[in-house]
Amino acid sequence: MRLFFAYWPSPETAARIEPWARRAHALYGGRMMRTETLHMTLAFLGPTEPDRVRALAHGCTGWRLPAGAMTLHEPGCFARARVVWLGPGARDPALEWLFQANERLWRYLAPYGWQRQEPVFRPHVSLLRNAKPGDLSQLRGTPVSWAPQRCILVGSQPQASGSRYTMLAEVPL
Repeated sequence: MRLFFAYWPSPETAARIEPWARRAHALYGGRMMRTETLHMTLAFLGPTEPDRVRALAHGCTGWRLPAGAMTLHEPGCFARARVVWLGPGARDPALEWLFQANERLWRYLAPYGWQRQEPVFRPHVSLLRNAKPGDLSQLRGTPVSWAPQRCILVGSQPQASGSRYTMLAEVPL
């Protein structure tokens, strides 16, 4: 099972993000993320043995992460991974809570043996996988205001139709 921590939107917020995914799919093809699986990954841990999953699921419920508000309005892509995403835009002081959440999470994870794999945190919600290249300036939509209420430890099991997610624990905000 692959593990990650993510801010998980309410169904209402996910429904406001979903039109961006539909527009992106019309422009770039690929596999559109299902509305119920839209999320913002804070830390990707990768494949994990069951004993470590249980220990982490138990331990993380005593952690605490910052929360705040953001506006998702800037599309982007990870060209090598062929992922199209929606994010809050360039780092600004109003988003400091988001970067602090990422940093704090990695500090909590260190005693469990995990270390940051990506050198730079780029907050985003993936909209498409396996997307074709294209001009992102064509992808526009209504900005989505979001103040995350939940951070979830998620187990991911890849399947032909996309990953199946299991919510394993919740980190208080």
